[in-house]
Formats: sequence, structure tokens, C-alpha cells
Amino acid sequence: MTKEFKEIVENIKNSAVYENKQHWEERGLNQSDDTVVQILRTSTNDFLDKLSTIVNANTPKESKLTTIQNIVDNLPWDDLDTEEKEFISEVIAPAIEAAGFDPWSII
Repeated sequence: MTKEFKEIVENIKNSAVYENKQHWEERGLNQSDDTVVQILRTSTNDFLDKLSTIVNANTPKESKLTTIQNIVDNLPWDDLDTEEKEFISEVIAPAIEAAGFDPWSII
């Protein structure tokens, strides 16, 4: 795990990106209700924990890619509207990129 990857993961985890109303307003959106904000936060942190484990695993890159694709597919997409899906995608994309993968081919 590179220092850059670790820093990006920590920055995302410690950000109030979903919790701070200003981040929603910057996207031209009204903040989602607390339940959805909690889903976004929990899902993001869970994803980042799993991604860190994958990055540290001694497995081939193709295997890592498949596993990352699976955890992305298992995010609670059905519980989110289009804007929320875009938001979580943009939040986790830098971590996927720092892990050495193209986030937009995965998400």
C-alpha cells in the first residue's frame, strides 16, 4: 500500500463530504436526509476498508480488479437516487485510482 493510497483513504474517511451541507450545495443539490447520508458514509467507509485489504493482498492485479468490481457492485445502489449514486462514485473514485485501477471502468 502506497503512502498516497493510504492518505487518500484516510482523507475520504475523515471528510465530512456527505455530512456537510455545503458539499451538496456545491453540486447544486439539497442534502439528502440523515438516513441516506448514513448509508453513504457507512458504505463508503466499508468500501475503503475492503479496498485497503485488497490492495494489501498478495494476489494478481486481475484478481484484485475482479474483487474491487464485486464490492462496487455490492454498494447499496438500489437505495440511492441518481445524484447520490454520482456523489458516492466521485468520492470513492480517487481511492480506486490510487490503488492502480481506472475507477470509471469499474463504477
